[in-house]
Amino acid sequence: MSKIDFLKTFIKDRDVASITPTSLHCVKKVCTNIDFSKDLTLVEYGPGDGVFSRFILGKMSPNSKLILIELNKDFYKHLKDTIKDPRVEIYNTRAGDVEEVLSPEIIGNVDYVLSGIPFSFLEKSRKKIVLTATKNILKEGGHFLAYQTSGHLKKPVMEVFGNLETEREMLNIPPYLIYRVVKNGAV
Repeated sequence: MSKIDFLKTFIKDRDVASITPTSLHCVKKVCTNIDFSKDLTLVEYGPGDGVFSRFILGKMSPNSKLILIELNKDFYKHLKDTIKDPRVEIYNTRAGDVEEVLSPEIIGNVDYVLSGIPFSFLEKSRKKIVLTATKNILKEGGHFLAYQTSGHLKKPVMEVFGNLETEREMLNIPPYLIYRVVKNGAV
């Protein structure tokens, strides 16, 4: 997807978090939290044009699975048209509805959930729905990794998960705060 097409999507859809795709530097920094040495099940909320998705696919084992949850119809179509990999499933739905599209054997067995969705745009009740669904699909010790423009997610994450670590990534437009959260455990 061209930068112009990305910008047009940003202008049309207020739920798109940024005017530009995430920088490769930020992608690499977030992904240092993922152990690619084993078979994994990863869920990505709001993959946009697929910057993270493509990087992850290049690192994942042949038996790993990547599930993309994209609400924006333009991004969803772009992902369906450009990512042709048997390890990938793509759904056009909201992050909080992830349990409705995942097969029962995956719920509670996801290793990582990555999220670039703009939680700051969500109502408080919707944030809680998304975070609770995330906790439900993660396995014990699974990680929720989110990149956000501010610290607005700290309180809701603590309410649902009870732990978090954050780190700044300045080499991105806009700069991001990277959240690392572990299901039922300290980070």
